[in-house]
Amino acid sequence: MLGPVEVRRDGRPVPLGSPKQRALLTALLLEPNRVVSIDRLVTAVWDEEPPRSAVANVRTYVNRLRSTLGEGDRLTARPPGYVLTVHAGELDVIEFADALRQGRKALSAGRPEAALRHLSAALTRWRGAPAEDVPRSAALGPRLDALAEQRCLSLEAQAEARLMLGEHADAVPELRETVAAHPTRERLWGSLMLALYRTGDSAAALSAYGQARTFLAEELGVEPGPELAELHRGILNRDPALRAEPILPALGPSRVAPAPEAGPAPEAGPNRTPVAGPGCLVGRDPELREIVAAITASPPRPVAVHGQAGVGKSALALHAVRTAAPGFPGGVFHVDLRALPRPGAYETLTRLLGLLGLADDQIAPDLDDAVLQLGTATAGRRVLVLLDNVTDERQVRPLLGAAPGCRFVITSRTVLAALDDVDHLPLAPLRDDAAYELLVRLCGRERVDPEQVRRVARLCDNLPLALGIAGKRLAVRREWTLAAFADMLADEEHRLDLLTCGDLSVRSALDLDYQALRRRTGTADGSALALFHRLGERGMAECGSATAAALLGCDRRTAWAALGRLADLRLTTSTAPDRYRMNDLTRLYAMEIARAAGKRESGDSAALI
Repeated sequence: MLGPVEVRRDGRPVPLGSPKQRALLTALLLEPNRVVSIDRLVTAVWDEEPPRSAVANVRTYVNRLRSTLGEGDRLTARPPGYVLTVHAGELDVIEFADALRQGRKALSAGRPEAALRHLSAALTRWRGAPAEDVPRSAALGPRLDALAEQRCLSLEAQAEARLMLGEHADAVPELRETVAAHPTRERLWGSLMLALYRTGDSAAALSAYGQARTFLAEELGVEPGPELAELHRGILNRDPALRAEPILPALGPSRVAPAPEAGPAPEAGPNRTPVAGPGCLVGRDPELREIVAAITASPPRPVAVHGQAGVGKSALALHAVRTAAPGFPGGVFHVDLRALPRPGAYETLTRLLGLLGLADDQIAPDLDDAVLQLGTATAGRRVLVLLDNVTDERQVRPLLGAAPGCRFVITSRTVLAALDDVDHLPLAPLRDDAAYELLVRLCGRERVDPEQVRRVARLCDNLPLALGIAGKRLAVRREWTLAAFADMLADEEHRLDLLTCGDLSVRSALDLDYQALRRRTGTADGSALALFHRLGERGMAECGSATAAALLGCDRRTAWAALGRLADLRLTTSTAPDRYRMNDLTRLYAMEIARAAGKRESGDSAALI
């Protein structure tokens, strides 16, 4: 039953008849060696109002099954129904349950080797979803769902056993597949995060948390639970307990074997800057000088860098704070708000205070008190803070001006216009010469074909993210000429696929803006979402209020509001009064979104038919 329902006699599968006959067999197998009443069999077979002949039909199905099973005493009548006799070793559900019970018992007793052996044996029994070829009636569905839940519990227990044994690197590929199949299971996400962290890949562990958080929010409308959030905070703070203790609640009183020692967390201080090293920055000298001048001026001014997805805001800000670091002996700190759970002002403060040396239990639970703690922690120190990937002013306003010793650089996609006394620096795509130079540096000067380099840069919209991905792919695929790669990029159907490299993706960057629009609930947001879909359906790059009104079937004022919202989220750019334009990569993304929506609608219509 752990997959399509299958009966074997003498090692060979036997035909089980119609779907209703298989449903009746499933109901009997769910209660082996026990009497199942005819009334319960009827409700298992017919989800809707059963026909008047239901009882007679059940008797017919039973007689056919007796003939199929080939043993006179296997399926017998016993008032008020029937009993199906199952012997030891004959039913995979029983074998699975026994192995799972032994595995969990061994895990609770602190015997991970035995636990892993039993749990692996349990999971090998599965061939698919429970009784996946049987119609799910209201009576059968919950029983089969309970079996699926038991499978998830065994997967979680198996992951814990592997972590107890220190098999972190080996567990990662399996855990990635498992969370993809069961993305709502927070304990599986936690095991993946812990395994990645213990292999030394903190960035991947934090990325896994972001994926879990996004999925839970979009599919279930909830935030990660306290255990997963606590694990995330522990990884951010490089909590030593992660190397020896399980973060997620154990299935029993088990202990986790010590993992290989990770390197010490960077300490704040004159020679410690917990900021990633700079990559390849080209064509940003004026902006770099402007940021450094602002944060080193007297009096200093916070700088907020804003621009569309992939324009290189974070890379520029990181270069700026690294350049200015010698003037800040109190330390340079990087707080990436995208990696924080429920990123509000308090979460931003908590992360920063942790970097400044405060333990979790020392941080005040109240926002106002935590702001005072920031002032105290930075008193007499010159500290530079990069607040990266801010989405709105509320996340950072309480920090600005709260600590005289702190200087701030902020990055965001939208203009944080409501912040006071902040220098706003817009960041545009690279100029043609800078895009050319960046691509040449990445793919190698010996391969340069000037015309084709310019062609690739144009197809990347001169965006540093897209150019960086293109350059990295060309550097790896030495057999590709620039002309061949440009031809591939020119195919609009596959351009976004080509502009993906590892965890770097233009599509993913654009998706953050689109998902932000989907989560908004205002009238203008709904119109903007509809307009984005309409533009994608038609492959349109440019639009004014008259065109938008026609596409939406609304008045010009509503169309203006929709266009403005798309511009706020950087999905379009204002090129002239009453004229907005998507770059080509955003246009291709909008076309993908529109096609996907059309397929869903077609599927819904087909289902209704």
